[in-house]
Amino acid sequence: MDQATLQTKVAKGYGKAAVRLGATTTQYRPTSVATPLGTAHATFLAAFNNDAGFSFKQPTPWGKPMVYGLFDTTDVAAGDLLVSGSDTYFVARFEAYQPPLCVLCNNALTFSPGTTGSNGSASSGTCAVAGVQPGYSGIAASEGAVTGAWPCSLLLRRIGQVPNSGIPGAQKPGDYEILLPIMPDFQPEPYMTAVDRNGQIYTIEAVEISQFGYKLWAVVQQF
Repeated sequence: MDQATLQTKVAKGYGKAAVRLGATTTQYRPTSVATPLGTAHATFLAAFNNDAGFSFKQPTPWGKPMVYGLFDTTDVAAGDLLVSGSDTYFVARFEAYQPPLCVLCNNALTFSPGTTGSNGSASSGTCAVAGVQPGYSGIAASEGAVTGAWPCSLLLRRIGQVPNSGIPGAQKPGDYEILLPIMPDFQPEPYMTAVDRNGQIYTIEAVEISQFGYKLWAVVQQF
């Protein structure tokens, strides 16, 4: 039996299990960076668990967004967005015979080209003014957005230092790790500005690009 035939059988098997265990899930396959959750690609039953064997012995732990998807994998690709009830996931990786690796999202980010120097001109990829610090750019939360609101996992990885004075900016902002799906015709870069759905503004410090999507490190802008 060749790989394609065997994979078809495995995909259908996952689908049959999801019929008994899953909930209605809408699949999106973004074609525009402006509308990640635009037109639905498909609707099916799906279940998610942090155990690849789908034992369902425990829920997804706090701070551990990686889970496995149980659904018919006949038409699934990295970067697909899955909305199931109140939860949103993105597919980070799909390999033959195995359940898709998905990321549970807890926020959404809108990206702008970069920070703004004291001369009011936006920089793209480089800092226009030496010594510019996050939070002193003067950029508004909705200014210059080039993407729609992309579902992501946004987790605090390191808290700021305890300040020794009451001067604004004396406390180092927390460091965040952000996991994002593959985005069509767009690549996050250092010094870009991102705004979450609560209006909090972040400055991107570093970007890791892989077949799983994007891993970003960011700091909160302080005002």
